[in-house]
Amino acid sequence: MIHPRDLRAFCKVAETGNMSRVAEAESKTVMAISKQIQRLETVLNQALFIRTRRQLVLTEFGAKFKKKSEVFLEHYQELVQFGETNETTVTGELRVVCQSNDIVNETLVPWLAEFTEHYPELGISIDVKESIIDVLDDDFDVFWAVGPYLGQRYPGLKRKTLWSSAYGIFASPEYLAAMGSPKTLADLELHKVIGYLHNQPSNVLVAKGDDSQAHYVTPECQIKTVAGHVELAVAGLGLINAPANTTAIQDLIKQGKLCPVLQEHWWEGAEVYAYYHPSRPVQAKVRAFLDFFVAKREEWAL
Repeated sequence: MIHPRDLRAFCKVAETGNMSRVAEAESKTVMAISKQIQRLETVLNQALFIRTRRQLVLTEFGAKFKKKSEVFLEHYQELVQFGETNETTVTGELRVVCQSNDIVNETLVPWLAEFTEHYPELGISIDVKESIIDVLDDDFDVFWAVGPYLGQRYPGLKRKTLWSSAYGIFASPEYLAAMGSPKTLADLELHKVIGYLHNQPSNVLVAKGDDSQAHYVTPECQIKTVAGHVELAVAGLGLINAPANTTAIQDLIKQGKLCPVLQEHWWEGAEVYAYYHPSRPVQAKVRAFLDFFVAKREEWAL
């Protein structure tokens, strides 16, 4: 393989006809410069210089190779400068996907104007996909506010924790009045759950078992959906799991529209992440987005 470093040494020797001068200018030994030339000649299987007593003279092939090397090195330098410039320049199109409109409105929308002022050359596409995300088919740069399932399905993804919360169990007062309030985990099996269509199984409720580990309950499930779980619970159609500390849930509790159920058995380990594709270094546009919006975490209305 030909290395640009060897090409530069070759061109300098070709210009001066003297390895000693090049070695002195590069703070190297003559032997080191000689090895670089020999490396090129070995890869090319061609002599580059005719060695005389007083100087090195380019062979016919060497003269042609020098011209092509100079053109290559010029383009190579432009490419390096382009990379260095764009390492910190945030441009292009950033594609972000969320799994609900509420998340977009509560974690992104209030600060988008400020973000775009910081990065005026960056285009942003924000999509909402309430079904399960398939990284292979869904062409996005950032998968924003997604549960642990995505990292389990695609362990190669990088992620940042956005928030963790107790995973509460809730129902409307009307539902509990009609069906009774569960007193134990076993009681949950006698109730109805509003299922998440893409869970496996779709009728699962996550709770904390007596051993403080995650415990999975599978009540009857008449309705499965990918959106509107909270609204359906308020309408009295069943129990739901939901992050307990969100503004929306807390407001509904204060308004008497939802009631906490079996609070001593809420699973404490619910986490939500921002996932992104691995690269070294992280793409400038992805790094800028994550640094900016994660820093706004304390201001989110969650």
